Amino acid sequence: MKKLFKNGTVYTMNHSEDTYAGVIVDNGIIEAVLSQEDLKGINQNDFEVIDLNGGTMLPGFVETHIHVMGTGVWLSSVILNGETNIENVKEKIKQKAKTLEAGEWLVAEGYDENLLNGIRLDKSDLDELCKDHPVIIKRVCRHAAIVNSKALEVINMQDDVENPDGGSYEKRDGQLTGWVYDTAMEPFEELASNEDEQSLTKHLERAIDYLYQFGITGSHTEDLGYYEDYKDVLNAYKTVVGDKNNQRPFRVRLLRHFSVYEQMMDEQATFVDGWLEPDAMKFYADGAFGGSTALMKEPYSNDPTGENYGLAIYTQEALNEKVKLARKYDGAIAVHMIGDKACEMVLDAIEKYPAPKGLRDRLIHISTLNETLLNRVSKLPVICDVQPQFITSDFPWVQEKVGNERARYLYPFKSMLDLGIIIGGGSDAPIETPNPMLGVHAAVNRQSYGEDGAYFIEEALSIFDAISLYTTQASEIAQTTDRTGKIKSGYEADFTVLDKDPFKTNPKELANIQATKTIVNGKIVYERV
Repeated sequence: MKKLFKNGTVYTMNHSEDTYAGVIVDNGIIEAVLSQEDLKGINQNDFEVIDLNGGTMLPGFVETHIHVMGTGVWLSSVILNGETNIENVKEKIKQKAKTLEAGEWLVAEGYDENLLNGIRLDKSDLDELCKDHPVIIKRVCRHAAIVNSKALEVINMQDDVENPDGGSYEKRDGQLTGWVYDTAMEPFEELASNEDEQSLTKHLERAIDYLYQFGITGSHTEDLGYYEDYKDVLNAYKTVVGDKNNQRPFRVRLLRHFSVYEQMMDEQATFVDGWLEPDAMKFYADGAFGGSTALMKEPYSNDPTGENYGLAIYTQEALNEKVKLARKYDGAIAVHMIGDKACEMVLDAIEKYPAPKGLRDRLIHISTLNETLLNRVSKLPVICDVQPQFITSDFPWVQEKVGNERARYLYPFKSMLDLGIIIGGGSDAPIETPNPMLGVHAAVNRQSYGEDGAYFIEEALSIFDAISLYTTQASEIAQTTDRTGKIKSGYEADFTVLDKDPFKTNPKELANIQATKTIVNGKIVYERV
C-alpha cells in the first residue's frame, strides 16, 4: 500500500520558501509532493497514513564524513568526550579496568585536555589507574593518544625508540611520557582493536541505531584498514545495511583506505547497489590542531621554539605516489588535510595528476585556508567534507595556536560556497557528536550553544545553506542529485522529521531541535517516544 505522510511542513530544499503539506511514497520512491489543496482532493483511505504530528520534514540528513564502524566501537569503549572533571576521567578508567579479563586492552576515547583546564595525563598517571592491563587513551582528535607502561611493554618499546615517518613519541628528559602522535599510535591501535566479523557486525548495528536518532539516513564513512582484514568490515556492512529482513535501511558510501585499496581493487571486492557504494581512496596528509600536528606553512604561534610547523605524514614525492596509486585504477582520492601547508601539498599533487574525467577528488576537513588556496580549490574538480562543529570545539584555543590572521580563514564556509565550492557537512564521529543540527547551529552562529560572541561571523551561513550541507550539498558530493537531496517526485523516500521548524526558530536555539522520525526507503526506522 502507498504511504501518505501528512500533518507537517514539508521543505523540498529547492529554496527556503518551497513548502508543501504532504508526500506520497510508493515502494521507497516519492510519487508526489502535495499542497494542502492536493490533500483535499485525494481519498486518504487509499493510503497508509503517517502523521507527522506537526513536525518539519526535510530530505534525509546525510553525514559526508564519519567513521560509522569507529562510532560503534566508540560506543563500547570508555567514553570521555565532553568530560570537564579530571577526577571523573580517572574514575571511569579505574572502573573499566575492574571489568577486564587478563591481557585485555583498556581503550578510552575522547580525552580533551582543553576541557580539563589543560591537564595532560601521562604514562605514570595511567600506571596508577591501571597497571595490570595495557591502556590506550585516545585524544578527541584521534591524532594523539596516551599509553601506559604495560602497553609499551607489550609492544617492547624502549626509551631509545626513534620516531616513525609521519609520527612521534613524546619524551621528557629522554624518557617516554606515554604520549604518541599520528603514525606512532598505529602499533598500539592494532593490538587494542581485537575485532572480527561477528564483533564488527554488532558494533555496526549499534552505530546505525545510534545515528538514526539524529535523523541520519546515510553516511559517507571510512572504516576499512583498521580492523585486521578489510573483508570482516565489508562483510559486516553487507550483513547489516539494506532493506531485507533484519537489516537496517541506511545508505553508505564507503571510502577505501589506501592500505587496502589496491587489494580490494585486485580482488574485485563487491558492494550492494543502492545501499553500500564504493568511494575514493583515503589517506592522511597531516595531523590535527589538538596535538599541534596539523601541517602549517608558518610555525605555530604559541610554540616557544618557533620551529613547530606540524607533521607531514608524507613528503611531496610520497604524497604524489599515493595519488598515482588511485589514478592507476582510474580512481579519485580522499585526503585528510587540516593545515594550510598540507592543503597546498595536496593541491599540488592533484594539479599534477588530475582526476579521471567525471570523478572529483575529496578534500576532507580542509580546515585552514587563505585567499590563494580558496581560489585554487575553486578551479579544481573537487568536493570538500567540512565539520561545522569543529568551530565550537576548536575555538578559542586554536587561535592561540595559529594567531588571528590565520584563524580568519579557519572553516571559511561562506567564502567556499560563494566561490562555488561544493561542501558537505559531517561530524567526523566519534570525534564530534553525529547530530546534524549541532552542525547547523555551529555553521549559522559560529559559536557554541549558550555562548556569547562569535568566531569570524562573516563566514556564517544562512539556515538554508547550513541545512543544505547535509542534504543537497551531500547529494552533490555523492553525485546522486538525480535521486537524492530533495523531496521531489521520483527521488528516494529518505526523510528527516524535526520537532521544530529550523527556518522559524531563533537561530540561537537550533542546537535544541531534535529528530522525531527518521525514514529510509519509505520506512520509519526511528521514532522518538
